[in-house]
Amino acid sequence: MKIDIASRDERYKYLSDLLNKSGYNSRVVSSKEISFPDVLILPIKREHSSEELLELAKRVSKDTRVLYGGDELIRQVFKCRLDDYSKNEYFLKENARITAEAFLSVWQKETRASLYGKRLLISGYGRIGKYLSNFLSNFGAEIYVYARRNEIKSEIENDGFVSVEIDYAPQTDAVINTAPAVVFEKNLIKKIPESTHLFELASVCGFEDTKRVVFALGLPGKILPESAGKAIYNSVVTFLD
Repeated sequence: MKIDIASRDERYKYLSDLLNKSGYNSRVVSSKEISFPDVLILPIKREHSSEELLELAKRVSKDTRVLYGGDELIRQVFKCRLDDYSKNEYFLKENARITAEAFLSVWQKETRASLYGKRLLISGYGRIGKYLSNFLSNFGAEIYVYARRNEIKSEIENDGFVSVEIDYAPQTDAVINTAPAVVFEKNLIKKIPESTHLFELASVCGFEDTKRVVFALGLPGKILPESAGKAIYNSVVTFLD
């Protein structure tokens, strides 16, 4: 089975190595090198323009299986079999776990401080919010979590963390947003001390004013590409049988 991977992201190099070790004929190539593979793997984070995607679509046949990572434009461009590997539950959980672990590197770089005793407000309690809360609490951080829905607030308390309202932010050492929506309006951000670090992990920025925000996006690929590549591999192979 011939597999072409069209990505410059380092994690896909590890993916290709794992596929080759499993007996597949895999290679990471540029868009112009794609040549009617049995399977085309596209990255989770879009790297190609609309024009490049249209050109890629000319380099696959109707029998090519395209595995992609959540970009709905792919469905409009390609007229062959399509599967979204980013919706695999294993991948979603593993990607969240790796993101939480990779955040430690961002924290250390930006703060030059230990997590021990730090008061952290985590906005959002989805997969990443949950892993982040558990992971950072292991380093002695005090975890406070903001979520809008009452049932999620109960889950936060049951998991051993403190559920707070959004206006608790000024009392913390750091605010970490994982919710893909505007959560922190300008008036609230003005009340947050300059000494409080603001981190953004979500695809949609949760801060209305971004001057002080450290954007920590795509952490698995940037900081832990080997582990991130393995997570993608374990999702992708389920489509190759």
